[in-house]
Amino acid sequence: MTTTTFPRPKLGLGYIGTLLAALLLFFVLLLDQGQTLSLIQGQIAYQQLIVHEAVHDARHTAAAPCH
Repeated sequence: MTTTTFPRPKLGLGYIGTLLAALLLFFVLLLDQGQTLSLIQGQIAYQQLIVHEAVHDARHTAAAPCH
């Protein structure tokens, strides 16, 4: 009986960095409700929703709920 081994892909820093950047972009575009800018602006970011309003139509186009 012979066994076949497949080579494992090497996960380099470029791959991991790209994955983290994609996850951050996903969060900002589809889930952010003020959290991103609250790191800089504080509590006022939850009232202004600058990022939410900037990508509002893209959320609806992607069929992502935001209301």
